[in-house]
Amino acid sequence: MKIVNILGGLGNQMFEYAMYLALKDAHPEEIIKVCTRSFQGYGLHNGLELKRIFNVELPEASLWELAKLAYPFFNYKTYQVMFHWLRQRKTMTKGLTNIAFNPKEVSRQDSVFYDGYWQNEKFFRDIREDVVAAYTFPEFIDERNIKLESLLNGCNAVSCHVRRGDYLQDQRYQVCTAKYYMDAIAMMNEKVNPDMYVVFSDGIDWCKENLPAVIGNRKVVYVDWNKKENSFRDMQLMSLCRHNIIANSSFSWWGAWLGQYEDKVVIAPSKWVREPIVNNPICDSWIKVEV
Repeated sequence: MKIVNILGGLGNQMFEYAMYLALKDAHPEEIIKVCTRSFQGYGLHNGLELKRIFNVELPEASLWELAKLAYPFFNYKTYQVMFHWLRQRKTMTKGLTNIAFNPKEVSRQDSVFYDGYWQNEKFFRDIREDVVAAYTFPEFIDERNIKLESLLNGCNAVSCHVRRGDYLQDQRYQVCTAKYYMDAIAMMNEKVNPDMYVVFSDGIDWCKENLPAVIGNRKVVYVDWNKKENSFRDMQLMSLCRHNIIANSSFSWWGAWLGQYEDKVVIAPSKWVREPIVNNPICDSWIKVEV
């Protein structure tokens, strides 16, 4: 048996579920389950969103099955105790940016509890079609999104994700600078000569102040209406853009990765978090720009 822990915002939940799919593919005869108990008492982001948005299968491990591989925990608080204070058992493994990428995590034959975000496409790149199929967004309802979707059809558009908000308060994250976005936009202008930029941010006023000078006379749409439980619509719109400028955020990572254009250009920040990392989430084919 293998159990994948699900925790975090939507982007990280998607990494974890992609790992679940990779394990299902690698071990078709084995029992593969998930654990979503950590969301009890978890006050960040919008809670567990995978089922609500994508209607994916979430076979929940029982408390007894969990105890066999990790420790029996009931909610986020007891998960934190397990994570920080109890020794890691041989049946437990972690997938974080400060732990080197190990392709054998998918192929290992023993029973395992997988904890962490698994932010590396190499874990599931071989089953890309299955992952993309699992992350099929529901059709748009809001007229503004429907109109923008129509604009993006056949348009050489670039999405630009600027994440500020919580990153300004959390010292673990490197906030992408104005220079990063100016350099990235200038590079996009040269490489793909876009018709339009679509800007997504929790700091739209900052974007309107800092980005127009380098965007120039190209059409720009500032998306600021998809809030709270509808925030996933921003990722959906990002995936419809031909090219992407992402933040150091798993949210826009998926917006870029789910796009279907083979000739797409993706620009990403060279630094994902402040601390040194040995497992960079940025795909090998993406262009890294200094933050």
